[in-house]
Amino acid sequence: ATANPKETAMSLPQPPYEIEEKTLPPLLIAAVRMKAAYKDCGPAFAKIGKQYLWQTCGPAMFLCYDACYQEIANYEVCFPVKPGTAPVEGIEVRELPAGKCVSLIHVGPYDQLGETYAKLKAYAAEKGFAPVLPSREVYLRGPGIFFRGNPDKYLTDVQLMIEGSG
Repeated sequence: ATANPKETAMSLPQPPYEIEEKTLPPLLIAAVRMKAAYKDCGPAFAKIGKQYLWQTCGPAMFLCYDACYQEIANYEVCFPVKPGTAPVEGIEVRELPAGKCVSLIHVGPYDQLGETYAKLKAYAAEKGFAPVLPSREVYLRGPGIFFRGNPDKYLTDVQLMIEGSG
């Protein structure tokens, strides 16, 4: 069954977007680890999507293992998947651990995500939280499969994982 577009749109976070402190549950993911330019992640998302079309159960995600922007980044692209999903060559299936984060919905193109990260890092520092890698990006609205979409309307939940919040 496909999701009703109106229901999907209504389940997306609504503005104004503010920094939130969240506890994320553990999550089973299918992932591809890469050391590449950010723009080179598309084929890995497509590989996972093609392999696990019927097992995915959430929006695409990006896990970044670098503390700051790098031209050649250390990251994973992944999708949440249903229990019982088996790994295949080149795609790992594992549990992403539960954890606490500070989160902010970024509205706009991916090349402006740095501004959102800066806000989250400043908030974490002010609260005495220590950032923990990897950070997470959850793509709530982005380019479609057939149409590019409007980058000014992309929605990305940027999640800076933290320690020191308890």
